[in-house]
This record gives sequence, structure tokens and C-alpha cells, in this order.
Amino acid sequence: MNIANKLLTLTSWMSGEFSNREQALDQPIWFVNLIWWQRPIPYEVLGGVALFAEQANILKSDRPYRQRILQFIETDGKIQVKYWGFKDPSVWAGAGKDRDRLNQVTINDIEHLAGCLLDVDFANGCYKATMPSDAKCCFQYLNESRQVILGFEVTANSFWSGDRGVDPETGSAIWGAIVDFYKFKKIQDFSNEISNR
Repeated sequence: MNIANKLLTLTSWMSGEFSNREQALDQPIWFVNLIWWQRPIPYEVLGGVALFAEQANILKSDRPYRQRILQFIETDGKIQVKYWGFKDPSVWAGAGKDRDRLNQVTINDIEHLAGCLLDVDFANGCYKATMPSDAKCCFQYLNESRQVILGFEVTANSFWSGDRGVDPETGSAIWGAIVDFYKFKKIQDFSNEISNR
């Protein structure tokens, strides 16, 4: 499979609405029941395929958070994912459920998150995305510096998130996938919304 086909397959598998309900019921101490949306934005915003992502606690599904953009690029024959944040995330809260709102996103609404980069490999029917060893993903939130370790694994009908916030001083995990991946299953498919031009 050539790189263009791998990229299309990856973004198709990642485009959807996902739930970790089974995991949350099985291990309620460690995992909150979340809904996770990943939906394509217009191709022209970043000149390539990119997905809007956000998540919500199932008990507060009307209050999604962590709005961001994942941009998929080819670098030296491999796939990488660059992360972008919104200048005003609250404006875009809930857009994962609203295709028409996502069509309004422009480059002026987002800003690149320096150091928030993943390398993607494919093996045994699974895409695995990990941060390069020298990458450090930090951003400002509520006037505080936050550091995040990013990563995921994807198959045709599952999305596992390894994202976790860490203490910049100690490196210890303080939220997110602390003991294991958040293991989501696709419950709605948005891959038909992907445009390659």
C-alpha cells in the first residue's frame, strides 16, 4: 500500500463518533465513559486532510471539551500528525456533532501547537502513533502551562487513545490514559465526509 492510500485508510478509520462504554463499565475506577468525535474539516483549511476532535463525558455530553485539529502530513515517506489548537475553543464546542459548523473553520481560527507531533507506523492491521523522543507538547490553559503525552492506535473499527497530561516538573501522569489506553469503538462513521482536494 502506498503512502497516499495508507493516509486515506488511517483518516477513514479515525473519522467517526466513538465510545468506550464497555471499558468504563468494566473498569469504572480507572475509566470515565466518554464520547469522542473525530470529523473531517474542509481540505482547504490546511491544504490536506485534517480532523476536528473533541470529547465529552457521557453524563455531560452537551459540554464537550479538548477541541483540536489533527493534520495528517507526509514527511520523507512516512505519515505524521501535527496538532493545532483553537484560539477560542468555546466557539467550536459541540462542532463534532455539527458538520455545517465545521465547514466554517478557517486557518484564522486555529494555531499550531509546537512540539505536538506524532509519527505513525502501520503493522498487523493497526496504525500506531507515537511522539518522537525529542518532542515535547506544551500549551497554555487557564493561564497555566500544561504538558501532554500524545499517542493512539487505530484499527478499522476501534480507536485507542493514550493521551495523558503530565506534571511538567515530575513527568508523572495526572489525567487521561494513566493505567492503559482509553479503548473506544466506532459507533458512527464519518469517513464519507473526507475530501482529498
